[in-house]
Amino acid sequence: MDVARNYNRSLFRLVLSNALIKPIWILGIDRWVQNEVGLSAYGHYFSVWGLALTAGFLLDLGLTTIIQKERAQKESVSKTLTETFWLKGLLLLLYFGVIFVIGWQTDPVSTKLLWGVATIQALNSFYVYLRAWVTASQQYASDVWFSVLDKAILIPICFLWLSGSLFDWPIRLEVFILLQLLSLIFSIAVVGIYLYQKQIRVIGPVSISFERIRSAFPYALIVLLMSAQTRLDGYLLMQWSENGALESGRYAAGYRLLDAANMFGYLVASFLLPYLSRHADEPAKVFSAIRMARNGLLFFSLLAIGGIVLLSSSIASFLYVSDPSSIARILPILFGSIIGYSLVHVYGTVLTARGELRLFQLLIGSALLLHLLLSAYWVPSMGAMGMARSALISQVLAGSLLMFFVHRRIGEPQPYTSYLVVIFTSCLIWCFG
Repeated sequence: MDVARNYNRSLFRLVLSNALIKPIWILGIDRWVQNEVGLSAYGHYFSVWGLALTAGFLLDLGLTTIIQKERAQKESVSKTLTETFWLKGLLLLLYFGVIFVIGWQTDPVSTKLLWGVATIQALNSFYVYLRAWVTASQQYASDVWFSVLDKAILIPICFLWLSGSLFDWPIRLEVFILLQLLSLIFSIAVVGIYLYQKQIRVIGPVSISFERIRSAFPYALIVLLMSAQTRLDGYLLMQWSENGALESGRYAAGYRLLDAANMFGYLVASFLLPYLSRHADEPAKVFSAIRMARNGLLFFSLLAIGGIVLLSSSIASFLYVSDPSSIARILPILFGSIIGYSLVHVYGTVLTARGELRLFQLLIGSALLLHLLLSAYWVPSMGAMGMARSALISQVLAGSLLMFFVHRRIGEPQPYTSYLVVIFTSCLIWCFG
């Protein structure tokens, strides 16, 4: 009971702290940058960002998931688990090798942005890796603060830069990237010191376990499939739409709002995985955690969708100075996919905790294929709206199928009310769009 109470309390604090910090970053700082540099320039940045993030599956290969599962199930840290530190270093080198190949085939402007964004992804991946040790050691309260540390540092610095109050630096994407890099470096140092003080051993003997790489590949494949489905939209718009940069910028304006709302799903999943792994042999606790996560995320999704549908024009006009009417038309359709995201977060985490990765891969891979086919059909003629429609269909379908198959696997009754809510809301959004 104490463990469950501690988990629920820390989860509440995690959501609350991120509810305060992350929206300020996305709706305040990131949006400010979008308005300053323009939709086309930011659309270019958004497409490169998605490309670097998709290639970022190489940065982890499921190491974070493995640490959370194995460390949560064992009181002591095994030698092979600490060797993942050196494997992480090898993956960083491999990632930058791939970025070099991609940059070789792009124009100079894209290459410059790509290297900056790729370095951000590499540092952020290492930061998440260190935080995984904190969470897996059941240090939930500490991870609450670490989850917002980098943005809590970055927000006031960026405000001073954008307002011209302190720094006389030009408002350019290159400066924006530099500030993010400095914030991540500082945050990594703080978490590293914390782990050292808590005597949580992270670094083991210098060794690369190819068996570890082999065992991590199924997790890495899931990361790749999910990243391709959710992060490549800007790049695909650049390639398939006649006004690629502008359409990517319009889509980015809506997507960043969706990203701000979707962070709750990521946070719940990050806490749910070690909890389910530790209590795998206690069905009552597992079922309770699943129901709480699903109902909570669906309730939040419905609130977010309702607000966007009713106030899309007002929100777009208030937040953006460039082409708010086009952004307002995209928002309701794009935001509808948050229902699918929520279900994927919950039930994908359940399959991961149970080690049933093949089913997870099959369902996400099918959703990705559907997303690519629909995007290829709609984007050339509809631009960002076509991409939003494709995202809505593929995400809702993926989430619903995961919910269905997981409940069959674990023996828990099907949540028919949740199915009705998902179907009704999706149809309503589609008709509205």
